[in-house]
Amino acid sequence: MTDGRTTVRVTTDRGATPQGDEHTLRIGEVAKLCAVTTRTLRYWDEIGLLAPSEQRYGSERVYTGPEIERAKRIRELQAHMGFSLAEIGVVLETEDVLDKLRSAYKANARPELQRRLLADALDANDKLVARLDDTLGRVKAFRDERVAKAKRMRARAAELDREVADTSRAKRR
Repeated sequence: MTDGRTTVRVTTDRGATPQGDEHTLRIGEVAKLCAVTTRTLRYWDEIGLLAPSEQRYGSERVYTGPEIERAKRIRELQAHMGFSLAEIGVVLETEDVLDKLRSAYKANARPELQRRLLADALDANDKLVARLDDTLGRVKAFRDERVAKAKRMRARAAELDREVADTSRAKRR
């Protein structure tokens, strides 16, 4: 691939494909690889996050390297970053735009067009960063609320501990 991403070579029980052939996985294999269910992959397809490269034999979904990488990216954003599917959609949309701009940039040697493409890429990236900053701000505010609540609960627990200790001492007298 020429977009800077690494290609995944996956070996299944059928064995690796010969060099040069594009390796495909069925939906169950991709689900297992990404630690999700096949229903999850179908849902991601329904909402436009991940489409299989083709469907064979009526309903068998088949995925190639780019789709497998995208599925892994979705899972990473969901599991490790805690993003909602809507937020993941925005990230993936931005990454898709950046990939297209990168390809157009590399294909064109004219500096004036490359500069416009670079400006478009910066704009797309800046919008995503602003959205992430907004999300981080909301997460921080929520965290601060939880820390304040925990502080109040600890103070109340200490008061109750003193009351229990005072009551125990009074009963022993």
